[in-house]
Amino acid sequence: MRHIAIVLLVTTVWACSEPAPPTAAPVKPNILLIVLDDLGYTDLGAFGGEIETPNLDQLARGGVRLTNFRAGPSCAPTRAMLLTGMDNHLAGMGSQSGLQTELQSQSRAYQNKLLPEVPTIAERLQGLGYRTLASAKWHLGHEAQYLPNARGFDRSLVLLEGGGGHFDATPLFERYGKANWLEDDQPIELPEDFYSSDYMTDKLISYLAETSTDTPYFAYLGYTAPHWPLQAHAEDLAKYRGRYDEGYQVLHAERMAGAKREGVIANWVTGVSFEPGVVDWQSLDADAKAVEVAKMEAYSAMVDRVDQNIGRLLTVLETRGDLANTLIFFMADNGAEAHVMEALEWNAPWIAANFDNSAGNIGDRSSYVTLGPSWARATAAPFRDSKSKMSEGGIRVPAFVTYNDLGTGIDAEFMRVMDLAPTFIELAGGETPGDMTGRSLLADWRGDAPAYGPDEAIAGETYNRRYVYRGDWKLLYQEPPYGTGEWQLYNLSDDIGEQHDLAAEHPEVVADLLAHYQKYADEVGVIVPETPIYY
Repeated sequence: MRHIAIVLLVTTVWACSEPAPPTAAPVKPNILLIVLDDLGYTDLGAFGGEIETPNLDQLARGGVRLTNFRAGPSCAPTRAMLLTGMDNHLAGMGSQSGLQTELQSQSRAYQNKLLPEVPTIAERLQGLGYRTLASAKWHLGHEAQYLPNARGFDRSLVLLEGGGGHFDATPLFERYGKANWLEDDQPIELPEDFYSSDYMTDKLISYLAETSTDTPYFAYLGYTAPHWPLQAHAEDLAKYRGRYDEGYQVLHAERMAGAKREGVIANWVTGVSFEPGVVDWQSLDADAKAVEVAKMEAYSAMVDRVDQNIGRLLTVLETRGDLANTLIFFMADNGAEAHVMEALEWNAPWIAANFDNSAGNIGDRSSYVTLGPSWARATAAPFRDSKSKMSEGGIRVPAFVTYNDLGTGIDAEFMRVMDLAPTFIELAGGETPGDMTGRSLLADWRGDAPAYGPDEAIAGETYNRRYVYRGDWKLLYQEPPYGTGEWQLYNLSDDIGEQHDLAAEHPEVVADLLAHYQKYADEVGVIVPETPIYY
């Protein structure tokens, strides 16, 4: 006891005569953002699918699955909102490169490039002491001032266009000449053993190897898979041979049951109607079925390969000791691709002359096909439509977050892609900029309070397709054949398939939501296209 008393006395005297040691700064978390391109809502096992995705499933089930998360209807508007925390019009991406009309192109909101004066999340996190890394599809502008290293990324590998060959620099369209890959804003030649998902993962791992374990990082891994053309490794294709021989409708039923089993959908309207282009499997002859089966096999193999690469990346994070202090956010950029790009009149001659799309060759590097409307419909499961539409199948995407203090479960609160930038800023210890459209989701994820109240009206527009949400109500405008060309009203609490238009029964709700839409359109600078946008 006496010895202890002396020690305490000496300690007390030292504490009074010397300044206290500085308090160690809290360790900032790393942020890993994973985005898949044209992934369907039910493709992951954790969202009801049959594709082998054990690494992503473990992350999703070990984190919080976000079942009411909205992206944009296509890649570029989503990425603009993702990287800025702003509505896509305010970020300059009112539609997508080449799709703006002449009148729209005169507006700041439709430059369809990420406006230099709008800060990116990478620029903001750099200011908070983060190292910023990207290995991703870019699609936000080609000129020097729009490229990733000019927009806050310390290291970057990007594909400039909306897509390209997965084994080489085959362009997405003939007029592009080639797929343009850049490293640190400089053109590069792809190696002989290039495969997009493998190479993008390799590059991010190499950037992490250059990063001190004492430095927090923001890593954006934006795969080009499973965006068309559907191409995969032979060993991955072999895993899915024969899996889809029973066709679209059988897979759709399986996905509906799987999503219900996983708890990621709570309700739907049975007998969901087919969208334009969707056909009955039994109406196809044997040759057509063989081609269609091969498409879904190739698509699944691509998703499978992404998951394998996520497994490699997680091993690296664990070896570095990063996993415990890394927030991982996963999402798709929009719904699955239903456009049959290889059949378009202006594209078909190039495809026919340069690619072999026979059933036995689909998935090879020498093939060039899209998933198409019937398989896309199956991947959407309870939702209507697909990529480029404002119905739920176009913008409600699979998403999850995993981090050490967030727990596990399912979160069905309304969230948007533009909410991620302010969330990451708060997580990094910064203050959410007042000019951001999005809101931090941290309080919601930690179980405190949702970011959006039940009476708030939230609107959006792209390609002259429009929505307004308020509580369970959704007001939707889409042109024929995807809508009526009039505003339609749905109650998502019992109709997430958007099958029963209630506009005539609730004109007061329509009028109220229309007023909110007009306010939104005026604020962000929506310009109604003078000619239809066919996408």
